[in-house]
Amino acid sequence: MQRRRNSIAAPAVDTISSLPDAILSRILSLLSIKEAVATSILSKRWIHLWHFVDSIDFPDIIELNSIQSTHIFNNFMDSVLVSREASGSHFINSFRLKIEYDNRSLLTFLGFPNVTKWVNLIVKPGLKYLCLDLDSYDDDYDSDDVIGQKPLLPISILSCRTLVSLDLARFRVKGFTFSSVGFGFPSLNVLHFRDIVFQQGRDFMLLLAGCPNLEYLRAEDIGFHYQRDSLTIQEYESLSLPKLISAVITQCRCSCFPLKALSNLEYLSVETSMLRTKDHKVYGMDQLQCPLYDIPIFRNLTHLELHDRLELVPQMLQHCPKLQKLELRQMFCNIGWNQKLSHNAFHHTLEFALFVTC
Repeated sequence: MQRRRNSIAAPAVDTISSLPDAILSRILSLLSIKEAVATSILSKRWIHLWHFVDSIDFPDIIELNSIQSTHIFNNFMDSVLVSREASGSHFINSFRLKIEYDNRSLLTFLGFPNVTKWVNLIVKPGLKYLCLDLDSYDDDYDSDDVIGQKPLLPISILSCRTLVSLDLARFRVKGFTFSSVGFGFPSLNVLHFRDIVFQQGRDFMLLLAGCPNLEYLRAEDIGFHYQRDSLTIQEYESLSLPKLISAVITQCRCSCFPLKALSNLEYLSVETSMLRTKDHKVYGMDQLQCPLYDIPIFRNLTHLELHDRLELVPQMLQHCPKLQKLELRQMFCNIGWNQKLSHNAFHHTLEFALFVTC
């Protein structure tokens, strides 16, 4: 009878824990901050490793529906930042935080003051990626004071010159002096703004002018406290975004926008209300004291989305020699609106056209 071999299981080897601290910290940086903190219970060696991660990211929306849950989250964030500071860890590469509060009182009294404190601690030279979005479920506050109800943007963000990507939603910008000299985000490649209110159009324009390396712009629902502002003709004409290749600009309540700053784009989504020229004033609105120019030549544009009215669509198409894809989107149905475009408006490079009534 053949003797059965006795098999002895090899002892388990913890290969991960044998890695250097620098590599482990880098691995932890790929996790959410909550997951990274949770690894401190694994062993004595892991207790302090999470202190040295270079990101504080919450990939999912944090939902805070009570005073208790808000206090718990506030205490967690305070503990994270205090523990990092005590361990001598000061560098943060990325901070991403999206919170939905159950009501505006939670946001105003327990949320925003703490978020401002955290931002002021985190925003230092070296920060590259910042995403911040504060919202509340209820919208029953006084509609006449919508601007005043928005949280003030922490001003320290506008002084962080190392940012590469900036994503902000539902803030008002006040108390910062924008200037054509000395202000800027020299490294910024990606800029996303949603539901942001500036004091005046000049502030928004000068912010864009301070982003010479911007490649991707998304500006949605941009408002201004003062409709008439002090933007000079020189500042208007000097706005240049030479590296911008993609832009989405919708519900931007700016009475005039220098389209020539977008002339290098490959993709553009815009409302036709921005296509005002010397000879064509969409909606018949009074113009500010800024010049109106004819639509520039978009030499690199291959994908165009136009929203709402269609008066300037044929003229726009004549200025897009490489256009391959066109999407026309109208909020309300208008009988025969798609017949306003003659076949002569479409040139031979166009491969696809989509007409949508929302």
